[in-house]
Formats: sequence, structure tokens, C-alpha cells
Amino acid sequence: MDRKTRIALALTLCGGTAANAQWTLYWADEFEGNQLNPEYWEAQIGTGSAYGLPPGWGNNELQYYTNFPENVSVSDGKLTITARRQNFAGHQYTSARIRTLNKVDFKWGRVEARMKIPGTSGVWPAFWMLPTNSPYGGWAAGGEIDIMESVNQANRVHGTIHFGGNWPNNTSIGGSINTGTDYSQGFHEYAIEWEPNQIRWYLDGQLYYTANFNQWFSSNGGGNPRAPFDNTFHLLLNVAVGGDWPGSPNASAQYPQTLEVEYVRVYRREQRAFEGQPRVIPGQIEAEHYDEGYPGEAYHDNDVGNNGGAFRDDDVDIQVSSEGGYNIGWIENGEWIEYTVDVQAAGTYLLEARVASPHSGGSFRFEVDGEDRTGPIPVPNTSGWQTWTTTSGEIALDAGLQTIRFAKNNSPNGFNVNWFRFTGQSVPCSPADLADPFGELNFFDVAAYLNLFNSQDPAADLNNDGVFNFFDLAAYIALFNEGCP
Repeated sequence: MDRKTRIALALTLCGGTAANAQWTLYWADEFEGNQLNPEYWEAQIGTGSAYGLPPGWGNNELQYYTNFPENVSVSDGKLTITARRQNFAGHQYTSARIRTLNKVDFKWGRVEARMKIPGTSGVWPAFWMLPTNSPYGGWAAGGEIDIMESVNQANRVHGTIHFGGNWPNNTSIGGSINTGTDYSQGFHEYAIEWEPNQIRWYLDGQLYYTANFNQWFSSNGGGNPRAPFDNTFHLLLNVAVGGDWPGSPNASAQYPQTLEVEYVRVYRREQRAFEGQPRVIPGQIEAEHYDEGYPGEAYHDNDVGNNGGAFRDDDVDIQVSSEGGYNIGWIENGEWIEYTVDVQAAGTYLLEARVASPHSGGSFRFEVDGEDRTGPIPVPNTSGWQTWTTTSGEIALDAGLQTIRFAKNNSPNGFNVNWFRFTGQSVPCSPADLADPFGELNFFDVAAYLNLFNSQDPAADLNNDGVFNFFDLAAYIALFNEGCP
């Protein structure tokens, strides 16, 4: 099975095609070459001292990590990390440790690997994550996510997070699973689903442990309840020998021992329209129907959780509206939400918003690709958080699918919003209507098309054949002669 087929199968197993999948593939290594991909991975060498750790990688481990082919190799569609009883650089064991630092870094998502793990006295395989540039300090204030660890005999696997203060003021929580299986005898899939408020651990699709954000913290988090697991992390794979957890190999230990990996995949939740359906313009958009996605990508709210307690479980504050349905409440400076919209025709639209506030001085704007398309639209004092009025402005929009952002301007007071209504004011009457003012076909539209044609703008290639010729001109004349409805 080639890489493309395997990834397509993975997408199917994770909820369907890319268009409707719960998770969308972000990155994968299927290990189909004959060497470790240097664009994805780097090998860490030595005993840890070169990376600011005490010898033994901070755990009194016995191995010396190398990048030698006998310790780390790729062939036959698999990555193999081999721990050997081998005298090298004053150590009795060699092995390998690889990471994606500054190559594959991400925040939140589903991470999975299909692996066959080693099992003997003293062996310690791990598939795990560390912060890339943690704002919360060193280990473990910056966090650690262990997707899979096993020690000694491969009859139990563990999932753990480390957090709290810098060592030795660190702490951890985690779970383990033992299904009566010797995991060294076959391949199994080990995964986490890392969300803003929760991390879940899976073995072969079976959920066996869940950690919630109210169970972790960082002493350097400054009151941020998601710290330290709201930052960018990278991946690691290694096989240690000995150390504080497994202890040293005993007389029954059998080496070499191998960790074999068929793939490593990372999925993320793509930002998409609410319930997968873009809001149509012209039309009315309920404020609470903002895009689905991660905080900081689909929306930004200044605090964690929905303080209104209604409709959705994101950070955006949604409450029951006195006018029926729901409204977004208590919008503060710096907060924004995005909507995927399908604009039926380019033009200038009347933008109306249903708003309420016990204060004056608030205002908002709509942006497209970071460009302010409305200027400040004021929110008046309506004498209450549920006393509604309609405020309005204008917005210029291009045709087609796009993302628009509602954002509060820096202004003294907050407000609520219930819905937005977009009504066409100056909208092209046909595809041939290219010039302002909109609504009629005349010489200026012909001149606008000829300018596009002469500059070989793709918009003038009406038959989409990549060539600008008589047939494009004829197609435009036909559209022009059809007139406006």
C-alpha cells in the first residue's frame, strides 16, 4: 500500500473525506524511503549533557544515543530504533532518540503512531511530546505529553502528562492499560487527542484515560487555566535502557530490542463553517453561528469557557436572548469571531447588527484578510444587556466563499450582539457588470473587461483555457448582450 492510499484510508477511519472529516491530516511520515527524513527528524546524540540535561538524560539511563544505522534506520516502510548491548563511549548500551523540534511543531490535534514495541528487562520505549518554545519555563512547568510509554515486559502501556513547577516541583497525572496482550508481539496504534480543554489517550481506538484542564497547571502560567498545554509542541521517539523507572536490565534481559514504527500522523481540526454550511450573503447570520475551530483560529475570547452557559462549549460567551434564540454576550476589547460566508455577488452591502448595551461608546468592525471593510460601527446605549436595537454600516465584499471577521474595536465598554443582516445595495446585475456604479451595463463595463483582457488578468479568461483570444472576447460580448435580469 503506497503512502497516498494509506493516508486516504486514515482519513476515512477518522471520519470521512477531508471535506467532512472530524480530523484533517496535518502531517504524516509513512517511512517509505531508505533513510530518516531530515526535513522531519533530527537524532539527538550522547547522554543528554549536550542538551543541558544531567548525564543519563535526567533519568539515570544507561544508553548512549547515536545516529548510527544499527541504532536508527528506515526500510521496508518502517522506522526501526534498536537498543543494543554494545560498549561505546564508556557505556554498555547504544540506542537512538529522534525528535521533530523546529521541523514539525503544532498546537492541538490528534497524534497517532502504529508501532511494535520492545519488551525485556530494563527497556523503556517512548512516543512523546515536549514544548518547542515554552513561555512557561523549563521542565516540567513547560509541560510534557507522553503518548505511549512501556517499561520492561510489554504487557502494559502508559499515558501521562507532566506539569506544575520546574523540577523538582513538578507533578504528573496519567493512566495505563493492560488488555492481557504482549504488545511486543504485534503492531498496535497508540494515540492521543489533544484539545484545548482535554487530552484523551487511546490504544487501538480504545479510550483508556482522560485529563481535563482543571487537573493540570503551570506555576508560571499567570492564571492561565490551559497552561502549559496551550503552546506549540514537537514529537519524540526513543528507546532508553535502564533508568529510574524500569531499573537496570537483569540477567534475563535479551538485547538487541527494537521499536518498529509503521507511521506517525498528526491531524488537526480545520476551521470550517458552523455545521459545515457557509452562511449566505445576502442574508441574516445568527451571531452564535461562528466558525468551528480552535481558539485563536476561529475565535478569540479573553477568558476560558462559555460564561453564558448556552448553545456551544467554546470560549465564546453565549446566552439565551430575550428576543428568542441566543446572543453573544459581554464582548470585550480584543475579542473576535469569524464566519465562513458565501457571497452571492460582489458589491456593497448594508450591514445591520442587532445589539444591546447598558453603556455607550462601544463599536465594532468587520475585516476580510486583515483589511477593515466597514470602519467603526457604533453601538449605542440601549439601557440594558437585553434591550435591543439595530445599528448599521456598509461593507464591500467580493463574490464567493470567504472568511469575514467580526471584531470589537478598542473602546471603553462592552456590548451584546444577536445577529447580522447583509442586504445588497450596489450589486452587479450580471457577470458582465464589471464597473461602478453597479446595476447597469454600459461602455464602462466593456472598458473594464478590455483592461482585464489586455493585462491578461485570469478573470478575463472566460473559457478557462489559459489563452487570451477572440473566444474570450466573444464570451464577454455574449454575457453583455444577455443584459441584466
